[in-house]
Amino acid sequence: MNKNRHIITNSSGNSKIFGLILILIVASAIYLSYMLLPHYLNYYSFRDTAQAKTKMARVIKDENILNDLYKKAKELDLPLEKEDIIIKRSGEGVLTITAQWEIEVEFIGGYKRNFQFIVDTSS
Repeated sequence: MNKNRHIITNSSGNSKIFGLILILIVASAIYLSYMLLPHYLNYYSFRDTAQAKTKMARVIKDENILNDLYKKAKELDLPLEKEDIIIKRSGEGVLTITAQWEIEVEFIGGYKRNFQFIVDTSS
């Protein structure tokens, strides 16, 4: 019997390599989720807050909206300053909120990648 055959398949004929590849794929998905998911959850949370503020634009002053969004950004540890959150009102009373930030994520092996997040919402 060929000795190399047992390295690739087990006694029932199933591939051991397939199992190892499957474990590698699952581990990679878990690792990427661990590295990226918190940043995307923070983005969606900030964006939802900005959208809620634009819907209430007729009731709340711009300064209060800016302070609330800045407080939310600090709560989420976003690299935003007050100057980075832009609030504009058009002549028709339409409120537009824009914010943009970039986060650098370092992966295994020293590979770094920048992720840019943009919030642009209007009422």
